[in-house]
Amino acid sequence: MEAARDFLRRYGGLMTAYIFAGCGIWMIGMIVLPQLLMVEKSLIYADKAASAQVAMTRGETDRLFVEMGRAESRIRELDRQIESIESGEGGEQQQSTGSILNPFASQSPQSALSAEELEAEMAALTARIETIKQEIAENDAALKDLMVEAQPKYGFANYAELIANDLNRAIFFKTIWSSVMVTFVALVVCYPIAFYLAKAAPSEQAALLMLALVVPYWVNEILRTFAWLMILSDGGILNSALLWLGAISEPIRYRAGNAAVVIGMVYAYILFMVFPIYNTIDTLDRNQLEAARDLGAPWWRIHWRVVIPHAKPGIAVGCIMTFMLAAGSYAVPLILGGTQSKWFTEIIYDNFYEANDWGLGSAYAFVLLATCIVFILAMMKLFRVGLQDIAK
Repeated sequence: MEAARDFLRRYGGLMTAYIFAGCGIWMIGMIVLPQLLMVEKSLIYADKAASAQVAMTRGETDRLFVEMGRAESRIRELDRQIESIESGEGGEQQQSTGSILNPFASQSPQSALSAEELEAEMAALTARIETIKQEIAENDAALKDLMVEAQPKYGFANYAELIANDLNRAIFFKTIWSSVMVTFVALVVCYPIAFYLAKAAPSEQAALLMLALVVPYWVNEILRTFAWLMILSDGGILNSALLWLGAISEPIRYRAGNAAVVIGMVYAYILFMVFPIYNTIDTLDRNQLEAARDLGAPWWRIHWRVVIPHAKPGIAVGCIMTFMLAAGSYAVPLILGGTQSKWFTEIIYDNFYEANDWGLGSAYAFVLLATCIVFILAMMKLFRVGLQDIAK
């Protein structure tokens, strides 16, 4: 409340109301309501076996209606042929009638059938129509029960599907583990860069290095990912260079596993790790580093006891952002991944847009969101930082 009163004194009532209303609309409309809708959809499921049986029953009923229509059309044709025979017009009328309905009827043996044979065929078709009507009635009765079974219901069956499906469960855990690896590799790569930019590099060199980090991100992420595809593919630049140098005898299949995906994601999200760490290290008093050196501390102890404790909020933010972006990435694993590196987000996409199963897709998406929230809490606990520290 004190913060709200201070905000009110500083910006006035109108601006404060405008800002709070905008934030409230954004929070409710863009975060709370979509997540609640996703949770609701994740709890709605339908019996897939019953739904499939409904579709089969409807298809069989449609087939029976088509067969009945053909039988009725044949009965009308037979009736005309019988009338022509009884009227004495004979085979010429049969021939002309058959030629109108079928150009090849003149060569058909049916044109020479007697009236008794035509009546027998008509009786058989009439009996078949009665049988079809009975089958349609039985299908309609069965369809009513199946429709009741196929009605959407509330429950946790969509979540149980993830547990029961061995393949999707394995892909989920692989995605989480790979995202952790992406976060760890990004931290190892970005921490020295951030420290060098903040405390070691001259101002002009730091500006050039910062520009070198930012400029590639003026290009769309899809294009940057395709650039890595050209580098890491079997016939790409890297394999061609290694073959030319004689370092390898055959191309390395980077895309066979998760290596290409991890490399592509580290590059795609490197700024989200560098900048938070850089911002916190930049606020570190240089005198603390000088004092540690004067006391004879080695460089690794200076980082362990001075720099890293000060940079904990930035490290936590960088890890959180990198992990969430990696776990929720779709384009990078789709482009750089092979058949053995399917990402969990691809399964979510397939459920939404390929299988049109919004309930299962929502359940999978919510499980991924809950896992990301658990990771955020774990990072805050590991680095012993709170929301206020992260906000700074």
